[in-house]
Amino acid sequence: MSVNEPQPLVQVKRTRRPAVFTSTPDTAAPNLVCPICDLPLKYRETVIAGVKPIERWDYFECRTCGAFVYRDRTKRLRAVT
Repeated sequence: MSVNEPQPLVQVKRTRRPAVFTSTPDTAAPNLVCPICDLPLKYRETVIAGVKPIERWDYFECRTCGAFVYRDRTKRLRAVT
């Protein structure tokens, strides 16, 4: 290879961790209220997964409005469709 010749690109394989489902995470899920009816949401479970950075989703349920998911990285609550 000459000095000016481009080097071949090397792909780095990202290893995906298996998802971990728990109802007793190391850090407790936040206490949230339903954005529709303002009733307290009931915590169901946490899912921890991803490549890097590891992501966390907390699942909640409102007795009148249905299921919601809170994404820890973005700090956003959305309805589960």
